[in-house]
Amino acid sequence: MISARAAANLVAAGAGGGAAILHRFSPQEYSFYPRCPFFALTHHYCPGCGATRAIAELLHGNLGAALHFNAAVTLLLPFVMAYFAAAYWATLRENRVEWPSVPDWSWKAAVACVAIFGVTRMFTQGIF
Repeated sequence: MISARAAANLVAAGAGGGAAILHRFSPQEYSFYPRCPFFALTHHYCPGCGATRAIAELLHGNLGAALHFNAAVTLLLPFVMAYFAAAYWATLRENRVEWPSVPDWSWKAAVACVAIFGVTRMFTQGIF
């Protein structure tokens, strides 16, 4: 059985490797990244469309381009990364996975922000 520390380090190494691939192989230039099934069916952007390109631009330090591709992911990513960093450090300290507690309102606020972003995006596309 693998220890919690080893599992956390494996996940962190996988995330680092994924970031390295995303940094090296831009989604605008390479087509091996998965396509959005919602966009493929409807030809309209979902709230997650552009997330891969936004993260790639953030890895290159282009905040403006990242906001252009997906503002919701760009603005929520620091909070998600802080949450997983806290879980990672807690796992390394205690050798067991312990997810940090967050206020109940925080996940509701995040879901509401993404929903508002999705509806706003549809208005700007001329769907409504």
